[in-house]
Amino acid sequence: MVSLSGARLALSNEPLYFQDTPWLGGKHDGYPLVPFVEYLRIRDKVSPHSRIRDVAELQCKLTFGLLEAVMEVKIAETELLRVDSSSGKQVLTSENLPTLFQAWRDRIRQCRDRDLKACRKWASRVETTLIQTMTILRTEVSKLRNSTFLLAGLEQEVVADILIQIGSVAEAVGCSNQAFPDLFPKPIGLSFMFILALVSWQNKTGRMLANGWCPFTVRILSESASMLGYARTCKCPDVRLSEGHEKCTTKICMISTRDTSKDTPKHDGGSCNCDNYKPLLEDVVGFLKDWKIPVVQCPPPHDVLSVSDSRYTPFVAISHVWADGLRGTTEKGLPACQIKRLAKMASKILGDPGGAFWVDTLCIPEIDDLRDRAIGLMAQTYKDARAVLVIDSSLREISSSAPREDKLLYVLSTQWMQRLWTFQEAALARRLYFEFSDGKLVHLEELLWKSPGDPLTEQESCNPVLKSLAMEIYRRTGTKVYNRIGFRISDVAFNLRWRTASKESDETLAVSGLLNLDAYKLAATRDSEERMKDFLLRIEKLPTGIIFLSGTKLDKEGFRWAPKTFMRCAVAELSGPYDAICTPTGLEAEYDAIIQDTVVDGEISEWYIRRTHPNSSKECIFRVTVPEARFVSTSYSCNTILFVSNLPLEGLGGTVGAGVLVDPDLVSREASDGGNGGDRILCEFKRPLFLTNITETELSNLEKPLPMVCAKLVRRKVKVV
Repeated sequence: MVSLSGARLALSNEPLYFQDTPWLGGKHDGYPLVPFVEYLRIRDKVSPHSRIRDVAELQCKLTFGLLEAVMEVKIAETELLRVDSSSGKQVLTSENLPTLFQAWRDRIRQCRDRDLKACRKWASRVETTLIQTMTILRTEVSKLRNSTFLLAGLEQEVVADILIQIGSVAEAVGCSNQAFPDLFPKPIGLSFMFILALVSWQNKTGRMLANGWCPFTVRILSESASMLGYARTCKCPDVRLSEGHEKCTTKICMISTRDTSKDTPKHDGGSCNCDNYKPLLEDVVGFLKDWKIPVVQCPPPHDVLSVSDSRYTPFVAISHVWADGLRGTTEKGLPACQIKRLAKMASKILGDPGGAFWVDTLCIPEIDDLRDRAIGLMAQTYKDARAVLVIDSSLREISSSAPREDKLLYVLSTQWMQRLWTFQEAALARRLYFEFSDGKLVHLEELLWKSPGDPLTEQESCNPVLKSLAMEIYRRTGTKVYNRIGFRISDVAFNLRWRTASKESDETLAVSGLLNLDAYKLAATRDSEERMKDFLLRIEKLPTGIIFLSGTKLDKEGFRWAPKTFMRCAVAELSGPYDAICTPTGLEAEYDAIIQDTVVDGEISEWYIRRTHPNSSKECIFRVTVPEARFVSTSYSCNTILFVSNLPLEGLGGTVGAGVLVDPDLVSREASDGGNGGDRILCEFKRPLFLTNITETELSNLEKPLPMVCAKLVRRKVKVV
């Protein structure tokens, strides 16, 4: 029998995967190595039965049982368990996990070199075990209050600790599973964060919030158990803690979105009181009137600020957030110390003592039309720059020599990563640099992959913390995606879900360049809702799923289906086909439609639909619920539900739909001709809905009767207004 009982030396260059977690006393040692499904079956049955024992055994199975099943070796309790010196209680630690995973990957390589067929079978067994783990956890989540984790009566924070620990271990298995050769089957990108649905937001993040973390940042880190588990072991990287995040929510950071209009530029150092430098206004105005991009230079030794034509002057574009003290306009300028600092960094990147740079504070005047012109040139500015330099006060608190996981966590937690305008600035960059506390300017690819162009080594790609942080930053900067294939509205919306703005009306201006739209023409429309309408009309071809997005809708005739903003919006529904056409009078598309025999109206938030299965006499029952009632008026009379995905089967989740109101005469005609009419029908959008399939038994067990309607399923061309 293979055993890892002697592997006690942890890999010093890998981080902790999670905080030490309470161990509930599950007994692991003394039993033989068995497949995952047999792990609990061979354990002794102890009387009397207890719920705390149930959850202890489940924790044991989803930790030791999972690891032994995939690694196919015995792992002693001493590898992962220790006694906490302060509490005297047993805890599970991640300290030795990197060593165990490294040993597993070594054995995978040995097996591959020795017997490819056996290695293929091993990979298949690992895949099966991960799927079984996922199934167990999804079942627990579906039980809600009856979950094994909740019935034991544990404190909710303890349950959260255990769930994050289990999710982190499972994601780490998924990472190291990549060591199998590419030709073998293996699940990619498994995330186990769904299990945290069992506990409240406060209980899974309370300690982080108490330590100064912003709820909005924590929500971003909650994309994976690996990121959240690691972040819980770290101090908050936000240098703005003195301002406090008490008023922040999971939807928005109030500090980063505060009104900075009255802020004055800060000096580079607390004791400096130098004068402001300003470029000649007439020079900046002259370039902008000719639709040219002005850039500034401040070459030593005279440090005179001059304005040049970007077409003939290589330059660096500065990307920053106004809250960090660089807010201003051409007319007001910046402190001389700040200009010299920016010029020095631009010179370092360009290798030119007179390094030119563009920064909004100096290159955009207050004059409305010229400001609009500068915004219209913004995308071209960041495309033309030799490099884009990111400046954020949080990054000036950490050295470039710090562990990569720490640097990545700091970058992901910056206000720069959360602001609206900086997304376009990053995505359009040829090269993206970050300034750290030691003055070193680090290229994005060096930050992610150690050196530009080099992929992750096997050890790095199998480090769940490093990989999850790096991939999240890679996705959210969007540089390679844009340069390779360009963006579509779904790509933009995906990246805006974790970004905010002080002025939401700027949203379409800040991303228009990514979609090849003219920001100058959009800026001429001052009303924010009218601007979003114009934005969607200019895109024209949209995902059919756009009507299912959550959040506030436009209050514009023909556009009540359209999102008021893509920021802070769940966007999974945009992953479908781009078969919808946005017209001045509504959205033309084709959807599956459930046509009810009754109009559901009033303040009903839940009802049921009964329909006959098209291929049998069996009837299907669907529960219809109204999510996010706060976003939409309570007046939502509807007689038709549109959707694009297959209807859910019993016990297999649900699907989003859109409740619409169709002329009752048209509904009657649909019923009489079997739903085969060819004309496009007009649908008045009401609100997003959610459909789940339930059984007759579940229906009969309802505490109180709810409205039930009959319906037919058809495929229809519609215009949604």
